[in-house]
Amino acid sequence: MHKQALIQYLLLLGDSALIQGQRLCEWCGKAPALEEELALMNVGLDLVGQARNWLEYAAELLDDGRDADALAFRRDERALRNLLLVEQPNGDYAVTMLKQFLYDAWHHAVLEDLCASRDERIAGIAAKACKEVTYHLRRSGEWVQRLGGGTEQSRRRMLDAI
Repeated sequence: MHKQALIQYLLLLGDSALIQGQRLCEWCGKAPALEEELALMNVGLDLVGQARNWLEYAAELLDDGRDADALAFRRDERALRNLLLVEQPNGDYAVTMLKQFLYDAWHHAVLEDLCASRDERIAGIAAKACKEVTYHLRRSGEWVQRLGGGTEQSRRRMLDAI
């Protein structure tokens, strides 16, 4: 893979995970239940850790003196390469869980493919992240089902989120 294309791809993975992790952490103190607040923070922290791994690799390839923190927090927002989905507001809990589910489904498929990468660093990062994201996907999928098949209000909220 061309070095610049690889860097852009690593930034896409890192920026998307970082922003989605930050969005989930916006629920701190606002989640519908204490257990959910802790679960959201744990998923968010997993994603921030994954972002660090991708951004560290990108920083090494860029070799311009920036580290993962500089790439994460000292770039103009127009330089970020994240999925547009993760930028969207959290909305209510149904919107957040649907958004998380869509991100998790994409993320899981990408990571599974990257586990077979010829680049050993990418394969290693992906393998570690895939274990976490398997749990994230199961959890967000269960919430989409629970809300969609729950009360009339929760069903309406999930349909509105979709």
